[in-house]
Amino acid sequence: MDEQTYRAPFPAVILVVDDNPLNLQLISSLLRTNAYKPVVANSGSNALKYLDQKIPDLILLDIMMPEMDGFQVCEQLKANPKFKDIPVVFLTAKTEVTDVVKGFRLGAVDFITKPFRSEEVLVRIKTHLSLKQARKELETKNETLQQLNIQIENSHQKLEQQAIQLQELDAQKNRFFSILAHDLRNPFSGFVGMTRLLRDNRHTMDESEQDEFVQILDQTAIKVNKLLENLLKWSQVQMGSLIYEKSDFYIHEIVEECIDLKMEAAAQKSIQLINNTGSRHMVSADSQMTTTVLRNLISNALKFTKQGGIVKIDTVRLSNGLVQTAVRDNGIGMPEEMMKKLFQLSEKVSRPGTDGEESTGLGLLLCKALVEKQGGALWAASEEGEGSVFNFTLPDAYAKEK
Repeated sequence: MDEQTYRAPFPAVILVVDDNPLNLQLISSLLRTNAYKPVVANSGSNALKYLDQKIPDLILLDIMMPEMDGFQVCEQLKANPKFKDIPVVFLTAKTEVTDVVKGFRLGAVDFITKPFRSEEVLVRIKTHLSLKQARKELETKNETLQQLNIQIENSHQKLEQQAIQLQELDAQKNRFFSILAHDLRNPFSGFVGMTRLLRDNRHTMDESEQDEFVQILDQTAIKVNKLLENLLKWSQVQMGSLIYEKSDFYIHEIVEECIDLKMEAAAQKSIQLINNTGSRHMVSADSQMTTTVLRNLISNALKFTKQGGIVKIDTVRLSNGLVQTAVRDNGIGMPEEMMKKLFQLSEKVSRPGTDGEESTGLGLLLCKALVEKQGGALWAASEEGEGSVFNFTLPDAYAKEK
């Protein structure tokens, strides 16, 4: 064979399989001279044993060998996922077309005929190692491209979600300003009108008429103040500026306080206000936030319960470390469509009470935000004409001791 130095583009391990010791020696010398790392096997079975220990970059495989010929070795290699991507170049004196076709069908990448020339061996080795490297780089680029496509798809989905969120925020903003514009303007307009009438006519009014005007103004001021308080707290929750002061307290005591505040309103409609909360149910939450929640829920229950109805508050300890409080009424209830929109700021679900009481719907949104800020949840169940129940959960103070 003609000796010629031909440097490999990168170091590579090449397994040479041939039962002829002279061929093994010549090819190994040629490979070492050209910066390759040759490994030899004098039979197909020995070649397979070597492959169990290490995977070469390329295999030069003789076809005519005893016991197991090159075709059989190649067939086993390509049947194994671990070895199937190793380029196999046959070394053979067989030049029949059928043998060449068989070799390619079994997965070989090339043939080198014996007696071989050094230059041909080196060029073919370099070519197939370069092709293998190019395939690896292409696979890596494909994987990178797939990852980029996934990232792009994820980014696209995030953008879509952000767009939806922005639409929802925009709808909430419009609803918020609608509340400010409509529900504050009306009582303020009435308030201003009443004060002007009182100012212009107070000298001609008797004491009972003045008392009536003052009472109307007082009620209007209370409504406006309540709405402003709800708006302020709701906006503080949305901006994350509302301070959460956690302590352990009995829910029964908070309910009693709220019932005392609402007793006069209940008496005006002859509604029974019943505290059925367990006296031993202690929660770990913010007492002021919880008071606001209960006050709003009880006010709503009174508002939508007819004369002579019942509003009942009860509690139960759950197995998941929460205490559930329920505000129940036997009032007018809600249709299914209203229930679906109940906690959406973008939807207007306010309606007058059974005695024409005004409602903005903001109270429920505030309650939901306050409960969730304390680690609980708020939900409702209702049937038109059958009353409603508003449930909310708060962390059980006793659960911390377990």
